[in-house]
Amino acid sequence: MMWGRWIFFFFCFVSFYFGFVTYDGMFPNFGLAMWIFIPDCPLYVALFLLIVLFDIRNDFFRFLTAAGLAKYGLWTLMIFAVYPEVFFSQPYLPQTLILIVGHILMAASSFVIVPKKLGLGIVATVFAWFLLNDFVDYWLGTMPIFPHKHLGFVVLASIGLSILSVFVLYKLRNWRDLGIMEWVRLQLGVSK
Repeated sequence: MMWGRWIFFFFCFVSFYFGFVTYDGMFPNFGLAMWIFIPDCPLYVALFLLIVLFDIRNDFFRFLTAAGLAKYGLWTLMIFAVYPEVFFSQPYLPQTLILIVGHILMAASSFVIVPKKLGLGIVATVFAWFLLNDFVDYWLGTMPIFPHKHLGFVVLASIGLSILSVFVLYKLRNWRDLGIMEWVRLQLGVSK
């Protein structure tokens, strides 16, 4: 196995583990059927890891995972920007800086696995999934823990990110052919 794959697996595992730990206190508050809606970032990192590990080629699974990486990578960056007084203050600043890099990579990695040919049925289903996730997060209470000072804005921005992440990823899916994305796929040993 190439070193790039080992490094990728290590960072994905660490990201999944620490991301999951962030949410683990929420699981007892909800029934098992709601658990899929709780760990946003770690869920899509884990799905990305599965795609690479098993070279999963299912277009729906890949697009869902790619859109989740984009949405929740950007969502976390938005939360940092909306609440700088929390996330850019001590003792959180060093952790925030690491998380910024990780979430930028998370969003960018969506172009590594996004399928080139997508039917509108897949796009519509993935879009509906993220709107359902927004509903469950903000109206049924599975949203991540963050200050609620600007909650109205965060809800609207989350819905906007659901729309944008699916639409933009669909429209820019040819970015998967960029040299850097080809190089990453080669390093990871994942098919196009």
